[in-house]
Amino acid sequence: MLAESVTALAGAGATALIGAMATDMWQGARSGAVRLFGRGGEARGDAIGAQLDDDAVLVVRAEPGGADEIREELRPVWRRRLLLLLEEHPDSEAELRELVERVRSGLPAERQVWVQSNTARDHSTLFAVQGGNLHYHQAADGQLPPPDEQNGTDGTS
Repeated sequence: MLAESVTALAGAGATALIGAMATDMWQGARSGAVRLFGRGGEARGDAIGAQLDDDAVLVVRAEPGGADEIREELRPVWRRRLLLLLEEHPDSEAELRELVERVRSGLPAERQVWVQSNTARDHSTLFAVQGGNLHYHQAADGQLPPPDEQNGTDGTS
């Protein structure tokens, strides 16, 4: 099983890669991805390049408002491909991080929006934060936290 940081990197890589489709950053992102996947042989890099080109055409030809839907459909596919690459070539992690940062910084502001999906099942509790901090304090069952922790006040009205 891959470490969470590597899994997150694959997700960030997929998001950056598909986010670059149909933007000025596309050729650089595509070249970086082909170089990464080319570690498995030139034929593999060429095949990945062809797949990227096909996927980019889908984004470019999308009806108004449809490009984001196509990107969302492509994201898990490219995340899985990048995870497999990182499993086969763990030494490619630094190069992928560099590619993500280069693409991310060059994307237009509207493409720098990152999506986070969270699911809680059964009787679980889910806490999620993107780009910030989460402070959670749980009191004992049936008890309220001390007055100074309620609503950030001293408990007086």
